[in-house]
Amino acid sequence: MTGQPGAGDWRPAAPPARSPLLAAAPWIAAAVLAPPLAGGLVGAVAAAPLSAWRLLAAEPGIGRSILTSVLVAVAATLISAALAGAIAALVAARPGRAGATERLALVLVAAPHAAVAVGLAFLIAPTGLLFRLAGDWVYTRADGRALPPDLPLPGDAWGLSLIAGLVVKEMPFLLALTIAAQERVGARAALDRARSLGWPAASAWWRVVAPQIWPLLRLPVAAVAVYGLGTVDMALVLGPSLPPVLAVRSLSLLFDPDPARAAAGAAAALLQLVLAVGVILAGLCIERLVRCGGADRLTVRPRRPLAPFASRLAAGLGLLVLVMAVLAVVTLVFWAGAAVWRFPDPLPAGWSTARLTGMAAGLAPAAGASALYALLPVIIAVPLALLLLEGRASHPAGDAGDALIYLPLLLPPAAFLAGLQGPVLRLGLDGTGLALVWCHLATVFPYVFLALRESYRRTDPRPRRLARSLGRSGFGAWAAVMLPLTARPLAVAAAIGFSAGVAQYLPAVTIGGGRIPLLATEAVAAAAGLDRRAAAAAALLLALLPAAGFLLASLIPEPAGGRRRR
Repeated sequence: MTGQPGAGDWRPAAPPARSPLLAAAPWIAAAVLAPPLAGGLVGAVAAAPLSAWRLLAAEPGIGRSILTSVLVAVAATLISAALAGAIAALVAARPGRAGATERLALVLVAAPHAAVAVGLAFLIAPTGLLFRLAGDWVYTRADGRALPPDLPLPGDAWGLSLIAGLVVKEMPFLLALTIAAQERVGARAALDRARSLGWPAASAWWRVVAPQIWPLLRLPVAAVAVYGLGTVDMALVLGPSLPPVLAVRSLSLLFDPDPARAAAGAAAALLQLVLAVGVILAGLCIERLVRCGGADRLTVRPRRPLAPFASRLAAGLGLLVLVMAVLAVVTLVFWAGAAVWRFPDPLPAGWSTARLTGMAAGLAPAAGASALYALLPVIIAVPLALLLLEGRASHPAGDAGDALIYLPLLLPPAAFLAGLQGPVLRLGLDGTGLALVWCHLATVFPYVFLALRESYRRTDPRPRRLARSLGRSGFGAWAAVMLPLTARPLAVAAAIGFSAGVAQYLPAVTIGGGRIPLLATEAVAAAAGLDRRAAAAAALLLALLPAAGFLLASLIPEPAGGRRRR
């Protein structure tokens, strides 16, 4: 009978049409994020004529600055990645330890770079906590006085202190991502198959698991290298100083009253971009050579018997880095609350809560501004990331666009912030909160999006389909099903974005013009002075703000059901 379809005429229902808002989400994201990046790069190119490059080339010690910058970035990235992989290989063979290790790494990730740099400087200085605890083994006594060792720490000429600071900060970040990635690819099953062929667990992890998770870690590792090239706050605290790294020289030149030298600063900022592209391309070439060498092939008879020992040694060094990160925070607590702490006493002789309270009260405006200008970008980034992810959930398009979202983390900040100074000044936005929030958003959004992306991948879509089949609208199904299932991941992503916003230093100096006091700028400025208590108090407050965000996120319970791994 016509008009009455039979069983053989059944067709699957077409997917619901995507709402105009979801369809426009990529364009909204581009409209929000592209102007500061593209405008800054164009402005930097326009501000750096050929004469500026000549002046930059004539700067004393510029070659040493470039070489030190590249060596610091590459060394810190390789060491961080190797140590993170060694610890991940260790916990992969003991799944019960993976959760605790990942939580510890995330706690250390929350600490801003400037706070870690100040804490590490106080830890490794000749009068720092490490040498105090070592006792007579490292310092000498003369005329009844203890003399600290004569070491250029921090601030050594080759940037070893800066490398150590970057490793202490970035290794936990890569470790957390590595543990999450190996859980996603099912590392435990792959290790069991490899061990059945006679391979030790550590060797099997590097030969089998590492090649599988590397595509998931390629962009984060590149971001770590780029940050190492462009770091300013850590370099100002940990050195070197004569000559400083290229990022510090670029900032110094940009604020020179001579327009010609300011243009050379814009050229130095663009040079950081060139170096970043070169380092990334070199990494891709090395990756291709390793793949051509067959590093991911497994043979029946394991070779290189020293590999397990080397992996355990690297894991031990990685755990030592985690301990140093904890000690850096402990050092901040000691110096912030110490009333009297003379060298070589291992612990303060007394505590002064009144002094700490007074310093905290003086830093309250900077703390409030740091919280505000970190929270506002999060309020914008979270809904925008949700729109993008919802659009992908209804019409999957793969991960091709993720590299573009990650682009702000693959650009040295000075490369586009230097070019933004002119447009922001012409628009009358220099030193305003609007310009600062906009610049923070370019860095905060990638962290928020990438944190939420994995949660959406792991969320079971069937409850929402059931809600749609019962007549719920798209937003109604999301509010009734997805919001409870992703409430905690949303809070964690917001905390990660808040931590990234609090840690921003360069936008406050360049776009804010130093007129908006933030804890990051206060900590770096205080670290250059002689009052360690003031620097420790600023750095400690800087570390406590992200910690408070993660604490609030942890209070939201994980849903009992509805989650599954794909």
